[in-house]
Amino acid sequence: MSLPLQLLFVGVSQADVERLSQPLLADGFAPHSLSVADADEVIEGASNSTQILVVAVQASDVTLLERVVAVLRQRMLDIPVLAYAADGFHENIVDAMRAGAQDFITAKHVARILPAVRRELVNVQMRAEQKEQIVSDYLLSEIDQLILRGMEVAPLVLRVCARMFELFELKLVWIGSKRPDGEVAVLASAGEAEYLDGLDVRWDDSPKGSGATGKAIKSHQPQLLLVDEADFAPWREQAKRFGIASVLALPMVTRGDVIGTLMLYSTRSNAFGEAAIKRFQAFADRLAVGLLACQEQQQSRLLSAAMNAANNAMFITERDGTIVWFNQALNLFSGYSSADILNCNPRMFSSGEHAPEFWREMWETLSQGKPWRNEVLNRRKDGHTYTVMQTITPLYDDAGELTHFLTIQQDITEKKELEREIEYLAYHDMLTGLPNRVLFQDRLQLTISQAKREQNEFSLLFIDLDGFKEVNDVHGHAAGDRLLQIIAQRLRSCVREADSVARLGGDEFTILLRGIAETNALERLLNKIVDAVAQPCVLGEYSANVTASIGVSRYPQDATGVEKLLIRADEAMYRAKQAGKNRFALYSDAS
Repeated sequence: MSLPLQLLFVGVSQADVERLSQPLLADGFAPHSLSVADADEVIEGASNSTQILVVAVQASDVTLLERVVAVLRQRMLDIPVLAYAADGFHENIVDAMRAGAQDFITAKHVARILPAVRRELVNVQMRAEQKEQIVSDYLLSEIDQLILRGMEVAPLVLRVCARMFELFELKLVWIGSKRPDGEVAVLASAGEAEYLDGLDVRWDDSPKGSGATGKAIKSHQPQLLLVDEADFAPWREQAKRFGIASVLALPMVTRGDVIGTLMLYSTRSNAFGEAAIKRFQAFADRLAVGLLACQEQQQSRLLSAAMNAANNAMFITERDGTIVWFNQALNLFSGYSSADILNCNPRMFSSGEHAPEFWREMWETLSQGKPWRNEVLNRRKDGHTYTVMQTITPLYDDAGELTHFLTIQQDITEKKELEREIEYLAYHDMLTGLPNRVLFQDRLQLTISQAKREQNEFSLLFIDLDGFKEVNDVHGHAAGDRLLQIIAQRLRSCVREADSVARLGGDEFTILLRGIAETNALERLLNKIVDAVAQPCVLGEYSANVTASIGVSRYPQDATGVEKLLIRADEAMYRAKQAGKNRFALYSDAS
């Protein structure tokens, strides 16, 4: 099954567009390409479905690339940019990366577009998921505060629709109430509200109950429906008139029953992935609890807050900090029993990792009658730490006197781990765990600065595997991936801990060798690497052999800058290939 891919080429010739598309077609993508001539045409050419931009750069001119990146940033479009040099030169790699390109491709190595596209599609998806999670958490906290203030159902659902429409860039958002007669009544909406005029949505067994809304209510499960699917036929004409391509219906479940649906409409058919659906469903369930809390009359503010944040740890303290009420989630979060917690001070959860100024700022905020919100690192009874987003709200009696504090804790340990993982992935190759191109270039620049300051020497190795394509073609990409992992391990084992091994993409690796200045010592190490790579690689039931062509440039005798060191190591590598492969070549040995 082919994977659709939307590409926008800027300043790239049609011949080069076709050339760059070939590796993608060969790997199972179905690229749809659009070409424009200049940065001024990017916004018009880049639709909501555009996934990758490929921008032409000249040998010493990245002006077009800079203009394109500026347009994307101004419009806040998260579309990865790949620089393309049709002349095949590498001289402007550093300038292109500094200008905002995520990778650099030349006419000599068009196959590099494939790993670059795969990597950037994953990175964009992860950034989008993290953004959606953060926005969802923010909106849930906002709803918590509105319910704590006693907001009624009608303005609350209107506020939720408006905020979701604004924050998630949807075409239409509406909240429906499940009625006993099979009707789904619109409680509130935001966006293209005209779409709902005369709309008849049901959840019974009638034909109009077979849409996404009816299915979500009857199944208690989220339902994603594309406009072109058969079940959407009753509403298709109206949806297309408003540019709607997909609908996500989220049942609002509380106490085992569906009370209504949260409906999300998008102009994109791929707007709702599996992870997004799970997050939106969790949001809908929390919203259902909040709406029920608003509907139940004669309930106190504290009870409403507890029902709305049932999945969060909550506790109430007196003015002096003594805990007088808490929910079961606090036991689960902290590992302390009810007897441990009641009538004690929240200091029992302290990890000791926050500075005194952190707590001083908290008390200064609360003393002004304002809620305080921040991330807090707590410690469980068993000694393990966990991170919560903690909101403390001062509570007052009818006379306006401060009587208690309400604390709500949302466990964000997994989210913090995800943020750390995303940061790691931004600088490391996901397949091998080695530093990627971005981190490698940072380390190379740092190594140059240190060598210049300390008057040291170092060597840069550019490694390309011979025969890797044949392994992929014969045994498949899974075998090729395993082979790359094996080679990465071998390269790491050949060098010292102070040296840096990186994967630039495809079957290209680099190594920074610090402090090896004597030629004989360097050549012994190079022979060791060549021999290590050439050993058979066991790939399940069969084995494969590849070799290494290595080019070496040395600082400072070959070059003193990032760009020149890269170019000269690359040139030396090509000499090694031309000399028969499975060997190394020093740039300084060129005649």
